[in-house]
Amino acid sequence: FSIRNKTGNRDYFEAQKNFMFIVTEYKDKPICNHAYLWLARTKIETGLYDDAKEILDKQIENPNFTESLLWEVHAIYADMYIQQKKYDDAILHLIEAKQKTKNKKNKIRYTYILAQLHQEINDNAKAVAYYKEIEKLNPTYDMAFNAKINQATAFDSGSGKSKEVIAVLTKLLRDEKNKEFKDQIYFALANVYYAENDEEKALENYKLSLQYSTANKHQKAMSYLAIGTIYYTQRKFISAQPFYDSSMTLLPKNYRNYEEVYTKSSNLNTLAKNYYTVQREDSLQKIANLPEAKRNEYIDNIISTILIEEENKRKQDELNQLNSSLFSAELNTSDIGATNTKWYFYNENIVKSGIAEFKNKWGERALEDNWRRASKGTAAITDYLDAESNDSTVSKNEKTNITNTKSRNFYLKDLPLNDSLRNVSNKKIEESSFNLGMNYMNLIQDNKLAISSLENFISRYKNSTYTPIALYYLHILYTNEKNFAQAEKYKQEVITNYAQSNYAKALNNPQFYKDLKIREKQIEKDYAECYRAYIKNEFDFVKQTCRVNILENSDSYLIPQFEFLFAMADGKQKNMNSLQSNLQEVIKKYPTHQVATFAKNILEFIEKNQSTSNIESSIIAENTQQKAEVPAEKELYEFTNNVPHTYIIAVKSEFVDINRLKFNMINYNLDYFTNFNFTITTKILNAQYSLLLVSTLSDNTQALNYYELINYNPDVYEGLEKVFTSHFIISDENFKKLLD
Repeated sequence: FSIRNKTGNRDYFEAQKNFMFIVTEYKDKPICNHAYLWLARTKIETGLYDDAKEILDKQIENPNFTESLLWEVHAIYADMYIQQKKYDDAILHLIEAKQKTKNKKNKIRYTYILAQLHQEINDNAKAVAYYKEIEKLNPTYDMAFNAKINQATAFDSGSGKSKEVIAVLTKLLRDEKNKEFKDQIYFALANVYYAENDEEKALENYKLSLQYSTANKHQKAMSYLAIGTIYYTQRKFISAQPFYDSSMTLLPKNYRNYEEVYTKSSNLNTLAKNYYTVQREDSLQKIANLPEAKRNEYIDNIISTILIEEENKRKQDELNQLNSSLFSAELNTSDIGATNTKWYFYNENIVKSGIAEFKNKWGERALEDNWRRASKGTAAITDYLDAESNDSTVSKNEKTNITNTKSRNFYLKDLPLNDSLRNVSNKKIEESSFNLGMNYMNLIQDNKLAISSLENFISRYKNSTYTPIALYYLHILYTNEKNFAQAEKYKQEVITNYAQSNYAKALNNPQFYKDLKIREKQIEKDYAECYRAYIKNEFDFVKQTCRVNILENSDSYLIPQFEFLFAMADGKQKNMNSLQSNLQEVIKKYPTHQVATFAKNILEFIEKNQSTSNIESSIIAENTQQKAEVPAEKELYEFTNNVPHTYIIAVKSEFVDINRLKFNMINYNLDYFTNFNFTITTKILNAQYSLLLVSTLSDNTQALNYYELINYNPDVYEGLEKVFTSHFIISDENFKKLLD
């Protein structure tokens, strides 16, 4: 038992050693047959499918193999083929396992899996037959119910059987025993309607599934996702967004299409943010432009509506309270009263009743602050805004008015009522309108909506800095849509009105962007070499490389970084005053760029440490190689053997696209670690660095192996500058210390 338990703990390599010992030492004993089967299982779990097949093949061919275990051999074969997605092979072996096993539970289970596998290969007729067979095997109620649900949805659309299926599901709905399964039944009904292309009825039933889904998080996630998918295919992307967003809060990360859903949801969130910014700012400006009397009347109507809704809610709450009191009285007169405790929460039945009522209203919620909120980010923002509003100069009454939804001031505070606020609002509309068109083109890949949005933008903003970009992409979009007349129209607008722009140059010279990309790649290479030289204190090389690039590539996005490196190298070669002067020039020239932040931090450090004698050795390179003696410090990190570890790549955010790195790492794990459930996440450490984390590695040995394999695989860093990365492994306890 202890050896088999090692597979339960997922220590497969250790288990393999033990099973190999048994098959070697006890060849003629019955236990040897069991050990071979467990050895095959461990090989499957570690992805060694050929080894597993070889072991199983030998048992099938072995005349001395225990016949009563043959069903198990075929079951393991089936498991192996399912993991490899070879469903036809899995079906053949599962049929054998079902026929040979004498265990009733196994028979029912294998029949159910056979039905699922036939659904997977779109052989719905056989799937239905197997689901019907389950009903005859006297299964548990849950399995019988699920078999009926799946049987109902495993019909061929267009076969004319949908009415029959809908009748079966409607009957299930009426059965009182299925009350807690209504969410699943409505979901199955929706799937039938969707298969028959009745999207309106499908939406109606998916929403009913949501309405009745409280404790079943997976079902709720599937319903949200199904509704979002319908709206998405209907090109109602703004309507789809909240459903995709809600599904992401519930979907498990091992869901097979998780990455695809995550990407769609993220893209829709970006789209919706820009869409609602335009809607909101336009609405606020419309109200702000009303005469004061009309504006106040409009706000008063909103307040009046809120008061009516509150009064209706108060009456409903009173009614609910009355019903609750009657229910409690009824409970107290029943056998609940047998519990002779006085305090409410000692009465277990009443507590259970309260929990059920809470779940019915709110669903499953974690025990934490702001539990009502689906998005804790919103709570954090609200807390931040509350903290900001606690200015001592604001009176208590003024604060109350700002947060009181029944006060005019609450609505007036967001209105752009002066030129300055109107300019800010206009800028938001301008940027979001442009971004909306680009989102439709790049994220959603809907050319028609992209064209519509960008044409709305250029009709509204003829002199925006984004106008030539919008015109250029309208040319591209119309070309893709094969509307060459419109494409030519926008091309000529760019060439005529924005002749010096890169977009005009690109239209006149098809090689322009290719040449530009080659040039930018060379500049990035120069900067990487420059940075490496700076780390090595090769300041003459740094200054010369910076001078050349600043002079010849003045339009490059890396110029601020070159200027910053030049300032640092020059200051390190000269003296403290030069360094301070150089950094102040960088801040003056690029006040909003990240290099200004770096420069300010260094200047603050210098200012705080002016009195210390070693300030120059902290920032300025010394000509001597001598180092000041530093008293030995207590070791911060402690090595602990056989504890979970995390593999980390730290990157300089400015130069490495962390999302590209994550994409590369996901592909790497899919190629080499399919059977290990590693989680890949990213974390922003500070303004300069981000982390990519691979967790959880079982212990330091596995972590070190993973680390060394990365060293030999350049694919992880494909398309990235590896020089701006550093990787390491760390125990969970030490990682907490690192973050602290």
